[in-house]
Amino acid sequence: MRLLSRASGLAKAMVLASTVVFTALVLVVNQAEEVEPIRLSVGEPAPQTFSATGPVSVVDEQATETAREEAIQGVEVRYTEDTQASAAVLASIQAFFTNARLAATPLEVPDEDPGDLTPPTTTSTTTTTTTTTLPEEDTTTTGAGGDTGDTTGEESTTTEETTTSTTTTTTSTTTTTTLPPPPPRELQIAELRDLHPLVRTETIEALVDVLNDDYDREINDEQPVFRFVEDEALTLASERLEEGIRSTELEAVRSDLVTNPPPLILLRDLPETQRVEVEAAVADLVAVSLQGNWVRDDTATAEAQAEAAAAVPESTVVFQENQTIVRVGDVVSAVQLEAIESLGLLEPETAGPSLRAMAVVATLMVLLGAFFLWRVGGKYWRHPKLVLLFGILVVLAAVAARVPGWVTGSVVERGFLLPAALFGYLTASLFDSRVAVLMALPVTTFTALATGDLALVVYAAGAALAPIPLVSSVSSRAQLNAAVLLSAVFHAPLAATVAWYFNGSDTIWLSAVFGAASGLISGVAALGVLPFLAAVFGITTAQTLLDLTDRNHPALRRLEEEAPGTFNHSIMVGNLAGRAARAIEADVLLAQAMSYFHDLGKTTAPKYFVENQFGVSNPHDQLPPEESARLIRSHVSEGLKLAREFRLPPDVAQGIYTHHGTSLMRYFYHKALDLYGDEVNPSDYRHRGRKPQSKEMVIVMLSDACEAAARAMVQHEDPTSDSLRTLVEQVIAEKVEDGQLEESDVTFGELSRVKEAIVDALIGYYHTRIPYPGFPGRSAAPA
Repeated sequence: MRLLSRASGLAKAMVLASTVVFTALVLVVNQAEEVEPIRLSVGEPAPQTFSATGPVSVVDEQATETAREEAIQGVEVRYTEDTQASAAVLASIQAFFTNARLAATPLEVPDEDPGDLTPPTTTSTTTTTTTTTLPEEDTTTTGAGGDTGDTTGEESTTTEETTTSTTTTTTSTTTTTTLPPPPPRELQIAELRDLHPLVRTETIEALVDVLNDDYDREINDEQPVFRFVEDEALTLASERLEEGIRSTELEAVRSDLVTNPPPLILLRDLPETQRVEVEAAVADLVAVSLQGNWVRDDTATAEAQAEAAAAVPESTVVFQENQTIVRVGDVVSAVQLEAIESLGLLEPETAGPSLRAMAVVATLMVLLGAFFLWRVGGKYWRHPKLVLLFGILVVLAAVAARVPGWVTGSVVERGFLLPAALFGYLTASLFDSRVAVLMALPVTTFTALATGDLALVVYAAGAALAPIPLVSSVSSRAQLNAAVLLSAVFHAPLAATVAWYFNGSDTIWLSAVFGAASGLISGVAALGVLPFLAAVFGITTAQTLLDLTDRNHPALRRLEEEAPGTFNHSIMVGNLAGRAARAIEADVLLAQAMSYFHDLGKTTAPKYFVENQFGVSNPHDQLPPEESARLIRSHVSEGLKLAREFRLPPDVAQGIYTHHGTSLMRYFYHKALDLYGDEVNPSDYRHRGRKPQSKEMVIVMLSDACEAAARAMVQHEDPTSDSLRTLVEQVIAEKVEDGQLEESDVTFGELSRVKEAIVDALIGYYHTRIPYPGFPGRSAAPA
């Protein structure tokens, strides 16, 4: 023992020495100590804060140039009209209508006179005769050029047979104009399509139909329409050209015309269907013919821009006495540099901190942390591996303190990316809340040594403490995730307020963003690092317990498949233990995890335990009591073997070892007394476990015994609140009298609260139920 103690002490001393050395190196490396002249350049971060020693006025050339550029950008581009493009558009439309008329010209010319443009005529004659009967017969013949007025060169003969002595004849003549028909419609369309390939076929067809319809209108002495269509097309194009069309707007204008054809007033007499087609055709023809008629006038634009720039006055920056010109870390502008030079503020900077003093302070902080760990966390100090873990966290805290110097650059707000919260998460999860509060001291001190920024020192203290109350009492994965989010939410106002106080209001929002990012990154990093550190150093964390209490854990699935009765019993014990742990502020997750796995060893021989004997006989009826006691006792040792197989943490495996302690197996002991008399040794019928030492172990023992006793009672009688309370009091009193709780640190007050919690849970589980008519089972009391 003495050798082990010496080895343990030597290991701790080596850990402390290594921690001191590495911490000092991390803080001192690349920390300049010599005094250097101040070097200030435009575009570089300021090495210190400069304030005006008196009023100074500086012309801001950059701001002036920027304002003039904005004025230039605000000048609209000037345009002038391209009259040639406008004329070409109208000429293109007129050419289409001209070609349409030519395409409709008749293919043959009349024979009479090729130069005579008078349309040919047709004459028809109607004769009316009144007859008086006579004995003779009279015949009348009218030839060409007679009184009939026939101008066609054809002969017309009329024969009248009368039997009267008197004949009266009346003749009337009607003359009509006959027009030569236009060429076939398909021929017209084909010719126009060849001449105007960009115009849609539907447009050509609609306009050709209007032109051909004019043939019938002229025959019927009606007014032709085609010339009105041409007028509307030219008017529509002229309106668009007068509005002005830029080359960049041409496609939009064309698309608008085709999509929304304007109504044509002169065509209102056309049938509705044809009018809509013609309006669409005119819109399409105009859209195809349109060109951009507004061109950019660079000369006029440049003149307007020059006038706008000349109207902008020079921008002047005035610094009053004691006003901050530039803060440390801010990028120096030309105006700030000119003001600093004008005031003669470029003096050599003061000497930096002594590296030896920094190393001494770091050493003292490590030793102070070790002293507190020895006094406050004695249970951790006894284990060299946990002292090593504490030392690693201290060195990592020194590394984290250097982060602001690496990432700040020209943006001082980036310093709030300091991952101080990471150590609150890790220490509270791997140790406890008291050690986590202790860890905030080196985190804060190392930040002060590494940065010299009081704002970051205050922020580091708050950020390191913020996660501790959030992760110290989590009992579910949702609470763990919520703790990360809540800590990140707290970081934002913390960083904003600290920045506001130390750096001014213009740094609030950016500091809040980086502070929230720091909290979120620290929380996520802690969730990722915790399982690794817990596995390496054999520590049971809340995250480990959350994984163990998942019903899909392989060990629990095996328990459910091979010993379902034991599985249900373990889940019920876990519920009782969780409620009892909350009642005395013990570790709820640890108590539940112990409860879930405490009877894992029963999976090796489930039939020897009554909760798994549904529908079969009890094999213990055929065994001697000492053999039964051996089989029952073996589930503890078998459970420990399975715990190693499934790599359960030692803290959880202790629940297997201590849930029976050294209790007497009374049933088999009394059975042995009946068989063998008073010669029976009670120790042969006791469990070979260890008495519980922690509060969680005591809770698991009492919850297991009370749940088993309650389950046995309800098989013989209906439970009541009083009977359950009496049962729990008897079980707990028996454990106390048997000395099973003598090694634990549970007080009588805590034991009383545990008893009440178990009673309330059992009453809620075995509450009175309504009897359903026709269903088997014992009758229940009225609801």
